Amino acid sequence: MPSESAVPALPLQPRLRRVESFPVSQPNGETVFALRDPEGFAGAVVLPYQAALLASLMDGSRTLAELQLVLQDRIKQPVALADVEGVVRALDERNFLDTEQFRRLWKLEIERYLNLRVRPAAHVGGAYAEDPAALRQQLAALFTDPKGPGEVTVLDTTVVDRTNGNASAISGTLRGIISPHIDLRRGGLSFAWAYKKLAEESDADLFIILGTGHNPMRNRFALTKKDFDTPLGAVETDRTFVARLAARMAATPGGQDISLYGDELAHRQEHSIEFQALFLQYLLGDRRPFKIVPILTGSFHEFVAAKTSPGSSPEVAGFVSALRGAVAEYKGRVCFIASADLAHIGRRYGDQALLDAARLQQQSETDRRLMAAACAPDADAFFQQIAERDDRDRVCGLSPIYTMLAATQPQRGELLRYDQAVELDGTSCVSFASAAFYDG
Repeated sequence: MPSESAVPALPLQPRLRRVESFPVSQPNGETVFALRDPEGFAGAVVLPYQAALLASLMDGSRTLAELQLVLQDRIKQPVALADVEGVVRALDERNFLDTEQFRRLWKLEIERYLNLRVRPAAHVGGAYAEDPAALRQQLAALFTDPKGPGEVTVLDTTVVDRTNGNASAISGTLRGIISPHIDLRRGGLSFAWAYKKLAEESDADLFIILGTGHNPMRNRFALTKKDFDTPLGAVETDRTFVARLAARMAATPGGQDISLYGDELAHRQEHSIEFQALFLQYLLGDRRPFKIVPILTGSFHEFVAAKTSPGSSPEVAGFVSALRGAVAEYKGRVCFIASADLAHIGRRYGDQALLDAARLQQQSETDRRLMAAACAPDADAFFQQIAERDDRDRVCGLSPIYTMLAATQPQRGELLRYDQAVELDGTSCVSFASAAFYDG
């Protein structure tokens, strides 16, 4: 048996790391709370109400005995110190607490990640199957589902003769797509509708992926030179294009003070680009060579609050200009992918009321008006619809969609599919859509 000295000492004043917390309704009617680590060092854990309340009090300023007293005062009943210690120990063992031991682990993992040439798949085995054969079946079923777009016939680029003008229905026309980044279980059909268009109408050899950065970033945009691993093989990043884009950004007014590589770590656990790389590899990986340019886009909340267009920002305008210039300089064919979801409503996201059919219908109408503005296509009208509502619907796809529209300036857009992922207990809804954008 291990000696008592082998058991790690509990932190004297425990501090919960920056993690996400949201309510989950149980079949018996009880509400529990899930903790999720966006950095991926700790797996999800589910806590009953009192334990979740205790965790929320762990800000590093209270001892275990003080936590006991405050919790007793909040719930108006006795709490054993041993129970407080048990919750603290459970969270510490699962890396939810900010301790010296965790910081050493963090440093080692971050150093390892930064030295990798290929970004490991962060969500494999959870969001999608790890076994290649099972994964191919999983993805194929999204296209052939009764509500799916049907089987894909990938464009044969070897027979495309662009010199004689018979490329009118491919990348010269299709400038980009909007694809969701919600998990495949809930949003897989919308992925399929977007990627059927891309596979059948684009002969691009470079895909610029603009994905929502869900974690805080110091800058508006974040590049990485890393390739993206998938169970079906690694997706190669065009490092030459990435370097050219960064150089062009540095040459814009004020751009020399902005490091597009400064938020490299934001890519480590982010799923918004990983899911798009997975679909590209599935459809094109064994059919034709291609590369990607992975770009995370940060929050545009500042512009929403001020009711001013993102294009008025030197950083956004400079990046859009740099992106256009890099595309113009590129010798191949380019297609954009905006990895974006729409509204996030319900108690899980801070709203008070449960979601009923009337509220969901109202959200559908709001979202469809928003997508109509995007498909007009009008980047500023798209932004203004969100800003006029103070982004009360929490549209996480604002920055990638706006950036794609501003950079490509397509002539028309087509809504392919709209959907909502609603929890059965009415506590949350995420809406999303797929769309295609064309030159003519």
